Amino acid sequence: MNLVMFFGKKNNQRYNFMNSNLLKVFQKKIHSFFKPNRINHDLISEPALDTIKILKKNNYDAFIVGGAIRDILMGYKPKDFDIATNATPEQVRSAFKRSRIIGRRFKIVHVIYGREIIEVSTFRSKPRKKIEMSNGVLKDNEYGSIEEDAERRDFTINALYYDVEDKKIIDFFGGLNDIQDNQLRLIGDPKLRYKEDPIRILRAIRFSAKLKMEIHSKTLNEINNSMEFLKSVPYSRLFDEVMKFFLTGHAEESMMKFKKYNLVNIYFPSLKNNNKIFKNFLLQSLKNTDLRIKNGKSINPGFLLAVFLWRDVIELFEKYDKNFPHSSLALNKAIDNTIYKQSKIFPIQRRFSITMSEIWRLQPRFNSKSSKKIYRLLNHPRFRASYDFLLLRCQSLEISKSIGLWWTKFIESDKKNQDLLIANKKIEDIKI
Repeated sequence: MNLVMFFGKKNNQRYNFMNSNLLKVFQKKIHSFFKPNRINHDLISEPALDTIKILKKNNYDAFIVGGAIRDILMGYKPKDFDIATNATPEQVRSAFKRSRIIGRRFKIVHVIYGREIIEVSTFRSKPRKKIEMSNGVLKDNEYGSIEEDAERRDFTINALYYDVEDKKIIDFFGGLNDIQDNQLRLIGDPKLRYKEDPIRILRAIRFSAKLKMEIHSKTLNEINNSMEFLKSVPYSRLFDEVMKFFLTGHAEESMMKFKKYNLVNIYFPSLKNNNKIFKNFLLQSLKNTDLRIKNGKSINPGFLLAVFLWRDVIELFEKYDKNFPHSSLALNKAIDNTIYKQSKIFPIQRRFSITMSEIWRLQPRFNSKSSKKIYRLLNHPRFRASYDFLLLRCQSLEISKSIGLWWTKFIESDKKNQDLLIANKKIEDIKI
């Protein structure tokens, strides 16, 4: 099949597929370049199919790319869909009334279908000139061919393009073979790719946890040598990538990898604590997080961070409690010092640190016997998160299970029975 015939000639943005580089790739990968239909279209969302249809109707090429194709081939249901096209962001924007251009480093288009958003990106090439933005991130807005776009992607398994109409998988770098071999492999020289974007170090570790894949030897060997590069990553981007380890449905497995590759030493030293109760507390929280995500429920990063740093709060509280006239003052100082200490290692965004502080500060109030204080706590905006945190403490046997059982019964009761429960409530000898 002629490649130009396969992809078609589209307006003034045709691809020069007959260049020597592509011919070399084609000759090398001829056994895997075009694959028979292995994609279950029932797993592709209607908005994704509709987006491709409209782009092609406007004479642009469009392919489903990356994680969605990888997940379908590996037996997972994709959570979202990315489309790669030769249309510029402005051309995509003009083709869809409900869309918006986002991004500074690299412009992409969000096509909006109710609650579902389809992310459409233009084929990009390697930047020919370095343009640094105010936050230190390099701009990356140079467009190119599908081959150049594939070369810019990180892992072979994420460089798979799917033509919906012809039901063909386009595989430039052996991603299909790597899926079959269950291995995660960077495209290109790992040392150069990690230096080019150090976030790939974290992505390699996270994908190995998420997809239960072995990291290819060359990709793995350079991880330890390249850890220093992570210091150059802007904090906001680093924070988002670190939190993805625990907020995308594979928190328990991710924590094992996080410790294996010594990421706890870099970002959350408190997680090295070997206290048996804390280890149970942490493990249960990770299991609960994965379960919530599986059931389609949201997770507040502040809650999980409150779990990660809780042992530090307890230890500082026990230290300060001897020297303060009231336990609440000792707890406040322990909280403030824990957050300050963490900020010197891996800062936490203020909106999440506020959530953490409120969860921690509400813990002693669960032991109150005052009717007024109990109902005030029940109506607190952070009550539910604090209650869930309390249940974790009970499950790990940090505190008596009777406290959690009482509050669960109280929540489920009507006003009359709630008043009876308060009247008969026993106070546990627990300060936090």
